[in-house]
Amino acid sequence: MDVAAYLARIGAARPEAPTSAALVTLHRAHVRSVPFEDYDIHTGVAISLELDALEDKIVRRRRGGYCYELNGLFGALLRELGFAVTIVGAFSLDEDGARGPDTDHMRLLVDAVDGSWIVDVGNGARWPEPVPRRPGGHGRVQVYRDGDVWWTSERRGDGRWERGWAWTARPREMADFADRNAFQQHDPASDFLGRRVAALATPTGRISLVNGVFAELDGGVRTEREVSADEEWALLADRFGIVLDRPWAERVPQLAC
Repeated sequence: MDVAAYLARIGAARPEAPTSAALVTLHRAHVRSVPFEDYDIHTGVAISLELDALEDKIVRRRRGGYCYELNGLFGALLRELGFAVTIVGAFSLDEDGARGPDTDHMRLLVDAVDGSWIVDVGNGARWPEPVPRRPGGHGRVQVYRDGDVWWTSERRGDGRWERGWAWTARPREMADFADRNAFQQHDPASDFLGRRVAALATPTGRISLVNGVFAELDGGVRTEREVSADEEWALLADRFGIVLDRPWAERVPQLAC
């Protein structure tokens, strides 16, 4: 991995040591620089989870990606910088205990020299910083644990709390997500097939573009508007840094979340 190029991509300096403060800085820089986006799915480009392919896409071609891509590559960077990183599979967990597929999402458990953290730069730009790996309230994120199952709840922009992803500490490899990565790209039941999405954190909130609706959360105030196909293309480049070299295929829109 070209660590210097990756750090330049996110506008961060190489930390002197793998400390919690350094991790917070790197996480914050990443979610403000690399968008969560799924436009490869809508332009017919296969998503590879090979680290060389991810580095080419995110660092050299300055694109974004979804959870497997963003967390997978960021985890590799953190290891290069001396952090201890465990990849875990995350899943939906309903109030009644119903559990989704174990690798529906990817999260990182990261140990710095002075603390343990939950890291997620592939969560739709909703986590501006890593979250301490201990049960309790941590600002806009609540962490829970019941035996070997952990989960989060997150305060959304409208103030409501919403249950987030759950996981266990079972270590995973990138290859463990291959089947689910294929599902997300091709299966009619995949949410991504009906939802063009880009999201990026900002110093004061978050911007998103979902099925032609551009939304901005700025200092707790949310605004949104529909945009034309031409404006969507321009916004991707101007606000998210996503430059596409082929058109997307129009699909039946689904509700944005």
